[in-house]
Amino acid sequence: MGIFDRLFHRPQHASEAQEAAQRAALAHDEAADAYSNEVERTRDQQERLAQEEADRRAAENMTSEGDPWG
Repeated sequence: MGIFDRLFHRPQHASEAQEAAQRAALAHDEAADAYSNEVERTRDQQERLAQEEADRRAAENMTSEGDPWG
């Protein structure tokens, strides 16, 4: 169904609706498979390491009162 069909409220044929539903399901499946669990774990680990490094640097730049050296 195209944009003009939606604008002019043209009825959609059953075969077109079924094809559209199949395309949507396929796109959903492909999107779910795009990122494996390993990719997610690697990204989470990289984010955690980056945050730990930022925290470590911030701690190095603090005085005993908690004020940054500036």
